[in-house]
Amino acid sequence: MARFSSFLLGLALFIPFAAMGQQVETSHLAKMGEWTTWTAEDGLPENEVRSVFQDSQDRLWFGTRNAGIGVFDGTAWAYYTTGDGLISNGISSIVEDTSGRIWISGRGGYSILDGNTWTPHDSLGPIKPRVVFSISRDSEEHLWLGANGGASGFDGSTWTHFKPSDGLPHQVVHSVLRDRSGNIWFACRRGLAQFKSDTMSVHFPESNFGSILEDQDGNVWFGTRGSGTYKFDGLNWTQHLSGMDIRPTIVDKDGRIWAITDDNGVLSYDGDTWTRYKTDDGLASNSVYGVIEARDGTLWFATEAGASQYTIRSTAR
Repeated sequence: MARFSSFLLGLALFIPFAAMGQQVETSHLAKMGEWTTWTAEDGLPENEVRSVFQDSQDRLWFGTRNAGIGVFDGTAWAYYTTGDGLISNGISSIVEDTSGRIWISGRGGYSILDGNTWTPHDSLGPIKPRVVFSISRDSEEHLWLGANGGASGFDGSTWTHFKPSDGLPHQVVHSVLRDRSGNIWFACRRGLAQFKSDTMSVHFPESNFGSILEDQDGNVWFGTRGSGTYKFDGLNWTQHLSGMDIRPTIVDKDGRIWAITDDNGVLSYDGDTWTRYKTDDGLASNSVYGVIEARDGTLWFATEAGASQYTIRSTAR
């Protein structure tokens, strides 16, 4: 794979955007599905689940706040902690690379499972993180890690590192995404950074960004804590649900966007309407840390009180 190019720092730019006044739908008529909650009584290492992932063997991985990882293969559970080689028992994200290795991030760094062996890493080159918040994989199979201290990309052989001295608006990077056009986006505690054509630019430095998602149409969504979510179509910015804590995280196979919140449940967006799901609907907790769509079409949510499984009934499609 080609090395990432070096870059020049660019002037921070602000692109005009439109603020949208969408309302959140709460009618149960829009929520046609069935909920199941998994807790420690069902095999989870503990109830507070911080990340959820399905690997290429269809195993479900659940990373917890304090008790490591539980892996369910459909029949039996396996468990991993620092005693097995994890960098930490607090797990923030889980991903699989093209070689079948499992990468996990958490307090103090990240770990890689290769075969049956975990290898912990307490640094990202020049970055010595207190926490690695996220690991993601792009369309060219590069891995991207967002951390306290900056961000790093790995193309399979070479690491590239981005720090505030390289133009990031803040040292805390919650999420990184490389979009289809090759732009690299960094969701920072203060501001959103875009690396394009060897130039770094900064947008909305007053907002605390927590997630980045590219939808099926190539729009990029940026979630925040307290400023709603911004959509960028390549030319124009649109703000949805201004003032809300909302972080778009996945697009399901029907094109719906699913967003998590710290204490307001989860929201889905079908292109017209935002719909909220909370504990009254069957969600285990209104504090949600992650979501995936499994290959069978069910949705899994990592929450403060267990893992919630949501099966959308066929009549809702």
